[in-house]
Amino acid sequence: MTVRDLTDEEIMRKTALGDEKAFHELLTRYEKRVFALAWRLCFNKTEAEDLTQETFLKVWKNAALWRPEAKLETWIYRVLHNLFIDSRRRDKGQTEELSEDLRSDADTPEQTLIKKRTGQEVAQALNALPDRQKEALILCYYQGMKAKDAAEFLSVSQGALEALLFRARQALKDKLSRGKGKNNEH
Repeated sequence: MTVRDLTDEEIMRKTALGDEKAFHELLTRYEKRVFALAWRLCFNKTEAEDLTQETFLKVWKNAALWRPEAKLETWIYRVLHNLFIDSRRRDKGQTEELSEDLRSDADTPEQTLIKKRTGQEVAQALNALPDRQKEALILCYYQGMKAKDAAEFLSVSQGALEALLFRARQALKDKLSRGKGKNNEH
């Protein structure tokens, strides 16, 4: 049996004992998903990379604290979430910008500009949301997390999650439609 054949529970048990091969397998399984969520939380590649690294460092150090009755992916996302909140507290007041170039080689310059503006508008609208609403949207729509898991992750009931999602969608719709009105005035 190779490390790849181990269950998440076995991987974590070995990681807690300092098994580097098991930890490497954990990275292989979850690193891309953690980075994707980190990027969607902060919209900054460098910060997302830092958060991903910090998350797995914390997972390595605290592997013994994970309990098998908790879904491993949710636990890792919780570690990331806590690190993200901590970084926001430290960096209070900083503005965020979309750091990824949305350009495709096949696009005309006009299409590239439209995509970039649209991506920036969506990123700005998302970043303007309260953290809980933003997190709910990202978990459910970008990460594809089930409502039950997202509610557990955010430590809220499913009803509260639905309310967060409703308010977030409304706020996004308002912000984006106001932005279109401004663009049409010029």
